[in-house]
Amino acid sequence: MASTQTPKSILKKNTSYPAASEARAERDRETALYHANLIQQRKDVEYEILLSTETLIDYPLATSPYDSGNPSPADAKTFKELLRPFQPSDYDVLITERNINERCGYTLCANPPHKERGGGKYRMVGKNGKGKDFKVVDKKELEKWCSEACAKRALYVRVQLSETAAWERGAWESTIKIDLLDEPKSESDTVVEGLQKLQLTEDVNARKKQGAADLALERGDQKGLAARNGLVDVKILEKDVQREPVAPSLQDEELSDRLDTMHLTLEGHTSSFGSRRNRRHEEDEDEEEASDWIM
Repeated sequence: MASTQTPKSILKKNTSYPAASEARAERDRETALYHANLIQQRKDVEYEILLSTETLIDYPLATSPYDSGNPSPADAKTFKELLRPFQPSDYDVLITERNINERCGYTLCANPPHKERGGGKYRMVGKNGKGKDFKVVDKKELEKWCSEACAKRALYVRVQLSETAAWERGAWESTIKIDLLDEPKSESDTVVEGLQKLQLTEDVNARKKQGAADLALERGDQKGLAARNGLVDVKILEKDVQREPVAPSLQDEELSDRLDTMHLTLEGHTSSFGSRRNRRHEEDEDEEEASDWIM
């Protein structure tokens, strides 16, 4: 009678498989949570930028005696703080939204934007000034601002914004500082700016001095190492002749030969095509004579 007992496997069971599976699942869970946090952080920053844009559309809050050239300290402080997470593209959206609401693109200006008269897409600017100030500008660009001064103030702020997204900046976001074009600077800022300009001026002067020295050395005006080694210090000396000088004579064979070939000389080079032709003619005659003798 056949046995009904189930065959026993000879393979060793892997008791560590459940533990490895749990570790991989935990790793996948942590990765998913990490990316989810990044997405949520990005959404939070974008929502913050949206709220800041809605707030800055109605700025400035203070009225006279404050204006775009002399804004209220409270408005200026809030404006700079809200702009920290902005990118240049977000700032462009703010300018567009203010124009839609009939406000100048510069946030601290309460005037309406300028409206160009007439048709056409472009306008000529700077016709009455210097030639370098003349330029052709899109009509829509001129209608973003109430004046050229506000355009400069707005663009001065825009160039200070970071191109890096706020959720990718990390800890250095808190160090971002935005200045206004018409804002009076503190004593510490003035000192730092002065030191930077001084350092820049010293570097420029050093480069100019080094360039002048290199040019003088190249031309031989400066007695440097190359001049001492004889690379640029050239001295012309008269040749010392030992024999007695003799006047040239037409009887001299060397002079006669030179006179015969002088008409063939061009800039010191004597052509030899005439002599080659004569030699070739003589060789042909010799061959003819030899052939006549053989016959």
